[in-house]
Amino acid sequence: MGYIKLKKASGFDLVCADNIGDIKLDTATTGDSIAIQYLGQCKVVISAGSAADLVQADVDTIANAVDVMNGASGKAPLTELSQPVDSVTMSVLPQATS
Repeated sequence: MGYIKLKKASGFDLVCADNIGDIKLDTATTGDSIAIQYLGQCKVVISAGSAADLVQADVDTIANAVDVMNGASGKAPLTELSQPVDSVTMSVLPQATS
């Protein structure tokens, strides 16, 4: 399983690079964030805090890092975005009912 190493303001977080369905800029948040939607029911939100916006170039940086690590194992390269990353949170999305 491949991971990207995402530089934070202090240290780093590992973000899974496998089974990603979508990576997009989320402008609906205060301080634009990046949402990574996985093929299962998980979603990761990367935020630089309420005072800083992440940009489309950061989405491209993450997509490129995922492309390098997807399906691979080994040491993940450090990925740095335009703003210091404040938080990386994961949530489980509710299952759709039919």
